[in-house]
Amino acid sequence: MNQSNSEHPSLLTYDISNYKGLRGRNFFEADKALQRMVRRYSEALSPAHREAMEKHIHGYGTLVGGILDELTEECHKEGKYGEVVKYDRSGNRIDFIKYSEEQKKSRKISYDYGVVSLDFFPEWKYTFPHIHRYALAYLMNLNGEGGVACPLAMTDGMILALRKIGTDEQKNKYLPLIAGKNSDSHFMAGQYVTERVGGSNVSANRTTAKRLSNGKWELNGEKWFCSNPGDLWVTTAKIEGTNRVGMFLVPRLKSDGSLNGHHILRKKDIIGSRGKLTVETIYDKVEAEEFGRPGHGLVNLIRYIIKISRLHVGLGSCGNARRAVMEAIEYSKNRTAYGKKIIDFPILAKTLAELQVLQTANCFVNFRSIDLSEKEDLVGEILVPLLKYKSSSQASIVTQRAILTLGGNGIIGDFSPLPRLHNDSIINETWEGTHLIITDHCLHALQKQKVYNAFVNLIDRLTSKLENYPELRELYSLLHTKRTQLDEMLKEESKEWKDINRVFICDLTYDILVLAEFIEQTIYDFELGKMSDFIFFGTAYSEISSKGLNAPIHKNSIFFDKKALEIFLGY
Repeated sequence: MNQSNSEHPSLLTYDISNYKGLRGRNFFEADKALQRMVRRYSEALSPAHREAMEKHIHGYGTLVGGILDELTEECHKEGKYGEVVKYDRSGNRIDFIKYSEEQKKSRKISYDYGVVSLDFFPEWKYTFPHIHRYALAYLMNLNGEGGVACPLAMTDGMILALRKIGTDEQKNKYLPLIAGKNSDSHFMAGQYVTERVGGSNVSANRTTAKRLSNGKWELNGEKWFCSNPGDLWVTTAKIEGTNRVGMFLVPRLKSDGSLNGHHILRKKDIIGSRGKLTVETIYDKVEAEEFGRPGHGLVNLIRYIIKISRLHVGLGSCGNARRAVMEAIEYSKNRTAYGKKIIDFPILAKTLAELQVLQTANCFVNFRSIDLSEKEDLVGEILVPLLKYKSSSQASIVTQRAILTLGGNGIIGDFSPLPRLHNDSIINETWEGTHLIITDHCLHALQKQKVYNAFVNLIDRLTSKLENYPELRELYSLLHTKRTQLDEMLKEESKEWKDINRVFICDLTYDILVLAEFIEQTIYDFELGKMSDFIFFGTAYSEISSKGLNAPIHKNSIFFDKKALEIFLGY
């Protein structure tokens, strides 16, 4: 039977016969939260700069919702993933990564758009502030990692490190390669740190570095997770005869064009972030350049490389979750069951509203963190690890619930991006430190008095005009209760108690931050003489944080308020 022409009743068109999800939309136009962040954090820019920046971000929104969405889907099909090519036709070792044309085109479009290197493009006449740089990175992640977002993050970290600690020779040699306008290296900077004996515990690693007479270093050992093998990468090794860890730059090829002493063993079969390769590599007399002072390797790794990666993980997870919520809401508006659109079922409307509240909160505090990071505020020592943990863990919850919204269609990889977004979210939970590692870093920062004072000052600034708005007192009351609880835990509990309860402490810290953020966003609108949707968001978040997602709701709950539900589902 020719199904395309059949009039059999089971094959007639139905409610989602022509459903295409969000493809073809401008993702910047579709994201009110991102629009607000761009407006708020660009207020200090000149009108001309702000207009040029918004036009640039808007243009990327069109690309992300259009051609980049299509290319991402295509390069994540069987037969289109990257492969390791170990030898050329003559049997010479080349250890080259071959990507599909769709993957290469996707990288080139974003690279040529200047997503993390716009300030290297001569036609751009302004600075490239964090709000611009990371709005673009966030938009990229609405398509998931896609084989591009992780390489972009590592390239961004290397650009910063080269600017901060690179020698003049390294800057002149490598910045044009990884950031230059006409470079053919499209996000091909990598990170080779983890070994079989140690992931986050870098000091346990066994790769060694020996200084050569020409001023370079010889590395020998193995690297177990080599992310984005390409033209240039950052790596670590123990300086021979010491326990000090140095950080080094390694180009794939030596200056004479020969392979630089490394051999790829195999690519990793990982569950997500599959568009770019992760491999295992042996170092056999690799020629490397010291990157910063050799004895400061771990400090520089964390300060420049890991910090930037964690910012990208937090924001990338937020982008994954945002796309998941967008897809779930769009599908629920089109899908019919039992005679009505499924979004009209109260339990599903509540579920989608909860996801929207969680995701919007996460978006706002991530951009707050990025702004403070640009200002080098001490509070970043708390916020960067905190948001890496909370954003990635929450994204896995949000993407999984979005999948369930689509029912059986939710688990079909060629129906929507949701399965891929979910797998990428799990990878983000692992990348740059699992939850127990990352919450330890956050707890350590919370216990540094100057850093904790910076956090207290942040919360005070965000709520400083509260007394003028009595309608926010209930929200602040919960914040105050949680803040008092956090203060008492940090001051009175034993080291052992805090260590074993570090995840709870970080969850509590996040709740305080989010509640303060929604209070500030509400006051900002009130000060302009406008009503604010964020008093609804804050109230909803207070219910979720107090009772949990699956707790019964009382008859006066914000989730019974039809106006509030319309606001949440339309945001």
